[in-house]
Formats: sequence, structure tokens, C-alpha cells
Amino acid sequence: MARKQRGEEGGDTWLNTYADMVTLLLTFFVVMLSMSIIEQERFDAVVKSITRGSDTTVDMPGYAPSEVEIPDDGYSMETLYQIIRDYVEENQMESAISVSRQDELVYIRFSSTLLFEPDRYNLLRDSLPLLRFIGEVLKLYEDKIKTINIMGHTAQTGRINTDVSDWRLSGERAATVAMFFEDTSGFDKRKMITLGYGDNYPIADNATEAGRSLNRRVELVIVGVESWTSFDVYDMLGGFHDSSPEGSSETTTPVPETQ
Repeated sequence: MARKQRGEEGGDTWLNTYADMVTLLLTFFVVMLSMSIIEQERFDAVVKSITRGSDTTVDMPGYAPSEVEIPDDGYSMETLYQIIRDYVEENQMESAISVSRQDELVYIRFSSTLLFEPDRYNLLRDSLPLLRFIGEVLKLYEDKIKTINIMGHTAQTGRINTDVSDWRLSGERAATVAMFFEDTSGFDKRKMITLGYGDNYPIADNATEAGRSLNRRVELVIVGVESWTSFDVYDMLGGFHDSSPEGSSETTTPVPETQ
């Protein structure tokens, strides 16, 4: 009986192994592809929802629907107040947000714990739906608004922390809210005034944690165009920079501009 040549038996075994490996790789890529596919309709809706001025809304994690219903009596500071107040009540946020109105002024007070972490000025993700909604309302009523005054406040803690300045932190928080309104709703930045008051204007006793919690806040004063009130520093100065004593012949030397 003739002996089989070496390598003659099972010579195609490596082909089977190779074919199995290729099959597994193809299966892996198919699975990865199926996980990465997004419904085209949903993708288009997401794109529209983040496009400024779009009426399309999509429920996304951490975000609330952004449709704003205008009451039958139309656009006014009273309806602006009603819309924001109703939103706060429907979402049961009364313990962290207060909304009030007096004539052509709408006042909103936020607890800073709703918007920021301690000693930080970056907005918390959970606060974005609320601020996005308010920003869209402000944009709708932009023609009715003279100014929006955004004021940051901190609390006196008695501790010494050289890394955190009450002045800087309160101002940065106010500026962060203003930047969010400008970036997400396109509200006119020239109508927004940011002020950082530090810990100088407490509304509760700083001796207790409950009082300090109330003092850490961000306030919005929305001034209607028909209001006589103005928080605009340049407006309050009037013609101060342009006026000079009557009959004065005093001249001034131009001062080089600085950045």
C-alpha cells in the first residue's frame, strides 16, 4: 500500500479556519453598523430642533420640549410673566424659582443650586431645559423688552478661600446665563446687562445654611419698553459724557484707546 505524501491529508484545513475568521469579522462589522444606524427622520428632527428659530422639537435626555404657547391676549409683559410662571408651576419648581411682576417689570429669582455647583459658574445639565425655555420666551418678546438685567449673588460663609472671589464668581454666573440666552435663543446681547454683587446684598441670615442657600441666587429683572425704569448705566448717565458747563471753553486732549 502506497504511503501518503506528507501534507497530502488535511491540506485544505487552513482554508476552513480562514473562512471562519472572515465570517466572524463580517458578523462583527454588521453588528457595529446596525448599532450606529439612526433613523433618518429622527436625525433630521434633531437637526431642526437645534437650529435657531425652528418650531420642531424632539424629546432628548436632559432637555424639555421647547414649544411656547402664546395666550390669546397676545404679546405683552403680562403674558410673558404668565408663560414663565405657568412653566414653573407645571414643573413644580416653586421652591427654587420665584416669579413676580409689577407693571412693566418681570422679576425672576433662581436658587444658585438649581443652576450651578458650589464655587462654580458652569451651568448644570439639569438646568438647561428651564433656561432654554426662558430664553425662547424672551426671544419671542424681544420687541417688548427694553433690558434684561442678570444679577449674580453669593453668600457670606466666613471661610477663607483665596481660590474663589465672590465678586468674580457672582459676575461669571450672571455672564454665563446671559451667554446661554444669546447662544441658544439669539436674544439681542445689547439688551442684556450682567452684574455681579458678590455677597453684599443678602436676603436672609448668613448665620444659617438655609439663609446662605437663599442668598446664593441669580436674579433676572426684565424691563418692558413702556417702563420708565432703566438699569442701563449708560442710559442713567444720560448726556453726562456729551455735556459741558454752559459757556465753558475748556478743551480736552484725546486719550489713546485701550483694550
